[in-house]
Amino acid sequence: MKRLSNSSPDKEFGRLLRQWRRASDIKQSRLADILGVTQATVSRWESGAQSPAPLQYGLIHQMMTRKRNFRLDQAIKRLVLHSSQRVHLIEDRSHRLLCLSRPREHEWQRDSTPLLGTSLWCFATPEIASAEKSLHDLGWHEDQTDHLTFENSRREGAPLRIVDTYILWERFFLSDGTAVRLTTGFDQKPVHI
Repeated sequence: MKRLSNSSPDKEFGRLLRQWRRASDIKQSRLADILGVTQATVSRWESGAQSPAPLQYGLIHQMMTRKRNFRLDQAIKRLVLHSSQRVHLIEDRSHRLLCLSRPREHEWQRDSTPLLGTSLWCFATPEIASAEKSLHDLGWHEDQTDHLTFENSRREGAPLRIVDTYILWERFFLSDGTAVRLTTGFDQKPVHI
């Protein structure tokens, strides 16, 4: 694959991006969602009218050079679904719930089906909001760190029951380039993670 340039608008970059996106069966709107931009911005990149910002360029380059492995994605989903721990997997930027374990669903004391595909951000505790705010300084989205453990307050009842005293976030990528966050809850501070 040709080395991508992220300097000025580049029709060759746009052509390669469109070719990769179509071969990967990713819609412009989906790619825009992953990268935190609008569908119109992706369209301008592909037409060569605009170049992505350095952060988006780096993510695009990672996605285009990463080998897709759908079997690995399915294995991750199975591991989460069948985990004996309180875990759930969300999209990193949108906080949309992708899957969860039975112990996590039991903790929440509600049918999780309506929550699948929706953002969990509205259920964040003050500690979760504070940890989220710290991610920028930690270089979370620039791959300078890929995990964070923090103390959390418990919450009984509505809007969503939370029993985790400590939360571990681990960031990685699915085969389509989507950054995801595995959230694991602990009663006691994890020793070595």
